[in-house]
Amino acid sequence: MIHFLARRTPALRALSRRAAVAAGTAVLLAATVAEGLDTGFWPTSAATVFTGLLASAALVVPERYLGRTGTAAALASGALSALTSQLPERPEHLPGLVEMGALLLLIPRAVRHLGAARALLLCAAAWPAAGMVFLRLPTYDYTRIRAYGVPFIVLAGALMAGLGLYLRLLDAARERDRDHHLQAQRLEYARELHDFVGHHITAVTAQTKALRFLAATGQPPSARQLDDSLARIESAGAEALGAMRAMVDVMRRHQEPPVRVAHGLDDLRELVAAAAGAGPAVALTVDPTLAVDPPPDHVAAVVHRVVQEGLTNVRKHAGGAAKVTVDVRRDRGEAPGLAVYVTDDAPAARRPQPVRHRPVGIAGLTERVEALGGTLRSGPRPGFGWQLHAEIPLEAR
Repeated sequence: MIHFLARRTPALRALSRRAAVAAGTAVLLAATVAEGLDTGFWPTSAATVFTGLLASAALVVPERYLGRTGTAAALASGALSALTSQLPERPEHLPGLVEMGALLLLIPRAVRHLGAARALLLCAAAWPAAGMVFLRLPTYDYTRIRAYGVPFIVLAGALMAGLGLYLRLLDAARERDRDHHLQAQRLEYARELHDFVGHHITAVTAQTKALRFLAATGQPPSARQLDDSLARIESAGAEALGAMRAMVDVMRRHQEPPVRVAHGLDDLRELVAAAAGAGPAVALTVDPTLAVDPPPDHVAAVVHRVVQEGLTNVRKHAGGAAKVTVDVRRDRGEAPGLAVYVTDDAPAARRPQPVRHRPVGIAGLTERVEALGGTLRSGPRPGFGWQLHAEIPLEAR
């Protein structure tokens, strides 16, 4: 029974909403008709029902029709009230309470959704029209209207205007938060694009340089070697192009990524194999306990990025490297965490001199690691070689 209800919960909710709307519409219609019949004169009865329904309709019409429908409702209500005030026979009870409430509720909707000029125009029509409904009572009630009705309309109109302004400011704040979230999301996608596409473009560049080097030495590659190299170039280029198209589409449409660019620990072997095919040999070591008790997905994704950036930088800057080691292990210090090492054995003389500013990839990667409460260091090893070292706590946010 529980599973049956769980599967049908959305349908039940939709049915409940439709039932609530239908019940509310029926009550509103019945109240409007009853107020119209209370006038005791069929022309004013029909007119009261019409203006009441028109004012109620202005509360639910699409925003593009709000100005015209609301203004028409306010003018029709005011005209009916002015005409009724000239009749010799008037109802003892106030016909038009539903209409008055709808006109007052038009004020916050206009302030919330319309521009300043159109909202001011609609409020200037709806507010007095709501007060003019009191004119439909007999003249001997005008003393009580001045004592109680006018202050009520003034305070209610001011309250409705303040409510509309509050909702408008709240909508603006939500829109700013949404824009900020989208901007942060686009920046995150841009970093993803740089990391993923840059990795594959670097592989393409390394393969091309290797082929040119062989050709320049007078030892052109065999047909099989050439085909293998071109196949790797084609694969890396296709993956980079696919990732670029997907991410550009995401940033254009502000949607969730159609493909998952972030990877985890399970993808490290494929990443290492691709790097070894386009550069020096790469040895991967992963703590076996991570297979039994894996880290959270967001931590594993950052670990993958650290390894990817380290291998990319090896191909870019460590031309003399013969071997690269990738080591992912648990940090069994005071706080549980992960330690990631990407180390090469390139002589210092074969590596370009460090620049004053960090590369874009390292800067963005540092932000990611620090956002999880970790640290990232990159620098030469004692003696020779270079190491990229990240420490990421497992209690990362």
